[in-house]
Amino acid sequence: MDTPPFSSASQAAAPEPDSALVASVADALVSASRLPAPPHMPTLLAAYLPRLTASHHPRVLSLAASNPGLASPDPLLAYRSLVSPPSCLPSLLPLLPVLPYRHLFPLLLSFVPLDPLRHLHRHLLGNLPSTSLADAALSAYSRLRLPHLAAQLLHSIRRRSHVRPSLQAANAVLSALARSPSTSPQASLDAFRSLIALRLHPNHYTFNLLVHTHCSKGTLADALATLSTMQGFGLSPDAVTYNTLLHAHCRKGMLGEARALLARMKKEGIAPTQSTYNTLVSAYARLGWIKQATKVVEAMTANGFEPDLWTYNVLTAGLCQAGKVDEAFKLKHEMERLGTLFPDVVTYNTLADACFKWRRSCDALKLLEEMREKGVKATLVTHNIVIKGLCKDGELEEALGCLKKMAEEGLAPDVITYNTLIDAYCKAGNAAKAYALMDEMVGRGLKLDTFTLNTVLYNLCKEKRYGEAQVLLQSPAQRGFVPDEVSYGTVMAAYFKEYNPEPALHLWDAMIERKLTPSISTYNTLIKGLCRMGRLKEAIDKLNELMEKGLVPDDTTYNIIIHAYCKEGDLENAFQFHNKMVENSFKPDVVTCNTLMNGLCQQGKLDKALKLFESWVEKGKKVDVITYNTLIQAMCKDGDVDTALQFFSDMEVRELQPDAFTYNVVLSALSEAGRPEEAQNMLDKLADSGKLSQSFSSPLLKPPSLDETESGKDLQSKTEEETGGNPQDSILEAYTKRLNELCTGGQLKEAKAILDEMLQKGMSVDSSTYISLMEGLIKRQKRLTHAAG
Repeated sequence: MDTPPFSSASQAAAPEPDSALVASVADALVSASRLPAPPHMPTLLAAYLPRLTASHHPRVLSLAASNPGLASPDPLLAYRSLVSPPSCLPSLLPLLPVLPYRHLFPLLLSFVPLDPLRHLHRHLLGNLPSTSLADAALSAYSRLRLPHLAAQLLHSIRRRSHVRPSLQAANAVLSALARSPSTSPQASLDAFRSLIALRLHPNHYTFNLLVHTHCSKGTLADALATLSTMQGFGLSPDAVTYNTLLHAHCRKGMLGEARALLARMKKEGIAPTQSTYNTLVSAYARLGWIKQATKVVEAMTANGFEPDLWTYNVLTAGLCQAGKVDEAFKLKHEMERLGTLFPDVVTYNTLADACFKWRRSCDALKLLEEMREKGVKATLVTHNIVIKGLCKDGELEEALGCLKKMAEEGLAPDVITYNTLIDAYCKAGNAAKAYALMDEMVGRGLKLDTFTLNTVLYNLCKEKRYGEAQVLLQSPAQRGFVPDEVSYGTVMAAYFKEYNPEPALHLWDAMIERKLTPSISTYNTLIKGLCRMGRLKEAIDKLNELMEKGLVPDDTTYNIIIHAYCKEGDLENAFQFHNKMVENSFKPDVVTCNTLMNGLCQQGKLDKALKLFESWVEKGKKVDVITYNTLIQAMCKDGDVDTALQFFSDMEVRELQPDAFTYNVVLSALSEAGRPEEAQNMLDKLADSGKLSQSFSSPLLKPPSLDETESGKDLQSKTEEETGGNPQDSILEAYTKRLNELCTGGQLKEAKAILDEMLQKGMSVDSSTYISLMEGLIKRQKRLTHAAG
């Protein structure tokens, strides 16, 4: 039992009139507790209230609570409610030992938020609570999402071991820890150990909470290990246990493991539930594996579970994600035909979003009309989908008009609504309207977030309006948001891209001064920028700095450094760095392989590049089109067209689709090798196959981190000056115009050089122009071959 804070000795030391008053009021409360219908508190204490002060109340409650004649605590609660503010701890403490759980729990729920300095918590840690109080405090902390306080109290009770809380209260602590995004699985394990130390026998719910904790934190191996611990307590996993594990594995795309779990579940005699099937349907649908998802639905039906609305919505989302919008509509019609389920707002939102995504805006708007006709009420999500779709279609005024429609339906726009509009107006080059929307957002009481700021910064940098971006970055407080490290990284990356490192480095210093902690992504921006400037030593210094700060470099970090060495022609250091990083747990990816192979090929070391390729493939590691393009180009450059053709055939064996760059290299090599007939046959097959769309492009041969080639910069800068429009569109237009002019004028060799440059830069090329040019080159080569003969 808690010791009342005011002892009888302290009362004896008080002046006699005060003691008489306190005793009289306490007696009145005790007497009222024995009445079947106690009078209202103001009536009961009318004679005493004028003389009572704040210092009397704790003493009154303490004296009444300790009276053996107290039949019910209700008068004490009523007295405290009348004379003491809810946040007063001294008037609460005398009640804690005598109140049952049903009174304590709501009382603590209301008091704890009013006690920011945690005076009550310190009292509980210093004074052994009763079982009812321990249960109430643990449950209240858990309900209020204060798992650290709940766990601390649980551990304190375990150490003193004179009180044993209920299993329900201990499970509440585990539940709160499981829900908290900031706690580690270790905290849950520690709480579980305290539960065992208190001689509480865990039940299925206990273990399911532990499994859920591990799954939500991504420690799936520990989640599976919990099953063995569970069996040690005489319990077997149930459907909830397996469903939790299945959901976690499916969410990570580990479908093989999920199928194994399902088999184990059935082997142990646990029948799959509707949730089990829905989890699998969701996993397959999310990956676009609609056939497999449909098979699960068939199995679900065969086992007596009819697909519910959630099942249909998940399948609809999967079809839409895969671009099979017509099939998604058929599924909706099937649902309506069955007559047992009807599309809800989630169904309509999913379909409308897909229609906008796949350029079927008319169908999206028809769906919205159908929703209204069928009485399905649009939500804020619905309106945000429409606004996003209209913005994507460039219908900004119509998107803006949606705000009025939302108001008519009693809905208020949220941060997502405004961020979508702000992003769209920024992309349209209307920064003034974007700023006006930001001000309107603040006027509505919405808090501008860093996403808003970063959206504006990104688009300003995209338009090369660096001055405005820097002003906004340095003085954002006027609109209520504060830049984060992504904000600084965005503008830094833009300056580095323009070969202007000094402002970028100043921004880095400013970010550090503001005590913003750079993430690995921001460090990557800095390291890549320094490498771009040829300042590799400084980049390595930054790599060492980030590791000293406890950050772990990622694949991008290592690939940037490796590429920088290759760019400088320092292959020895590139491979040394690669090997050293592998020792430090770096796992090279296909970008690493492509970068090193490209470096070898650039220095004419094709034999070493092939050895690297063979070693890579033997380990079962992934290769891509860029891998083959790198080698095929090097082989063609060496005049080894036959080996290049073998690698070209090998691409299809590996189910890698040759792209425009591949065909361009091989066709050119065949033509230049005096094999125009083979080149013509390949070109005819390419044209007939339909593999070339009306406008096609090739992914860059070089790794993403590689800088653009210097050639063509004069044409690019001249185009931007003349047009003043979107730089990327203007550059493409200028290249295409020049290519057509050269083809028309019969300057095929010069046209081929422009084509190669466009493909190297990943620009789209008109397929008819490409085929005409290649046919012209092949015919020209035929004429030269015949003339030589």
